[in-house]
Amino acid sequence: MIRLKIFVIVVLLVGLVNNVFALDLANWKYQAQITVEEGTDRYCRLTLTPEIYDAARDDLADIRLLDANDRQVPYVPAKPSDITDRLKYNPDLINRSTNIEGAALVTLDFGKQIVKNQIEVETGGNNFRRPVKIEGSNDNVQFFTIVDTAFVFAVDYRTRFERVDLPMNDYRYLRITVEPMATEEKSPVINAVRAFKHESKPAKRQPVKILQVEHSENEKNKSSIYVYDLAYRHLPVSEIELDVADNAFYRYVTILGRDEATQKVKIDSEDNRQRFREVEVAWKGIISDTIYRYPEASGKRREKLVLRVPSGRRVYRYLKIVISNYDDKPLVINSTSAKMIADNIVFPAQDDIAPTLYVGSQSAGKPRYDLAQRLDNPLQVEARSANLGPLNNNPLFGQVEPKPLAWTEKHKVLLWIIMGAVVVVLAGLILKSFKSIQTKEIKS
Repeated sequence: MIRLKIFVIVVLLVGLVNNVFALDLANWKYQAQITVEEGTDRYCRLTLTPEIYDAARDDLADIRLLDANDRQVPYVPAKPSDITDRLKYNPDLINRSTNIEGAALVTLDFGKQIVKNQIEVETGGNNFRRPVKIEGSNDNVQFFTIVDTAFVFAVDYRTRFERVDLPMNDYRYLRITVEPMATEEKSPVINAVRAFKHESKPAKRQPVKILQVEHSENEKNKSSIYVYDLAYRHLPVSEIELDVADNAFYRYVTILGRDEATQKVKIDSEDNRQRFREVEVAWKGIISDTIYRYPEASGKRREKLVLRVPSGRRVYRYLKIVISNYDDKPLVINSTSAKMIADNIVFPAQDDIAPTLYVGSQSAGKPRYDLAQRLDNPLQVEARSANLGPLNNNPLFGQVEPKPLAWTEKHKVLLWIIMGAVVVVLAGLILKSFKSIQTKEIKS
């Protein structure tokens, strides 16, 4: 009798869970068919496409997978990330001095030969662009040029660029020379210098189409302005690279974005007619960084032309890149390219039957599946490749007479309370049954 009760409760619980997983597809605007390669792996891995990012919400919480019976297929979102290792050194600062040209010098003593490839030079002031020279030595007598001319920047007290990349070296001593700007009467002050060994293993990136739509020169602000179109919104762009023709340069760059040039704003009026006016959408800041190219002492050219976007930073469809030229001539930009780190979705394989992806719901809540508890590292699980077909309109979206919401959808809170009570009752029955079996065993 107890076993029968347990069976009935389990069936009821499964039915309730299936009802919770039911969706009103009239709330989803788009759909796309998924195809899965043949194989025996228990899971499938799908990479999101630009079309999905454009149709989905910013948080991607409106993505759903449905099987042939319109039941939800659980999935785990996963996004690759760069793996970086940065070891910091705090060398002694010795031999501070100023030369006849007004440049500030300081020598770093690491105590022994240590491998490093990056330093940060902190100098005083909030608005400058100062040349930096780095030399290396093992005896603090004979120095060899490592970097002939790099730069440190400060636009204001918050926006500073003090990092200088070096070729990998193990010199015990580094001599840092910071030259004043042409307009500076006093010698710069080197407040601190930090050194690092920086190594990184980048995540896989995908190219993004980017089209230049505008180029202008602002003579008043001494800046070059480029406007680009990525064709899609919400793309997880991780880097933008400029192909520059000039041989030696150092520039401060700002990237701004917006999803549309203008938007309609409602005009208040005395009558009931709706009236609108077009207003320009303001550009929003994304990142600020520097680009440079200079020769090393060995003759090798060192450069940084990639502008990296931090993970999680929103990138808009339209990008405005502003290059500050100061008193130098404008750079010649041959082309611009972009790359993104796309999100992945890992879901269970179902007898080679691929689910359908639905996206584009403003009312959908973030899904929660038990699968996330079973897959601690979804990017490492053995999985078959899944591909996404073209994005199409969902024929059920916004239908005139949408299907009425199920009772379970209208009363979700009450449903979860009932399910919790069912679990408690089920646990009590199982415990009672277990004690009964133990009693019988003792008596026998």
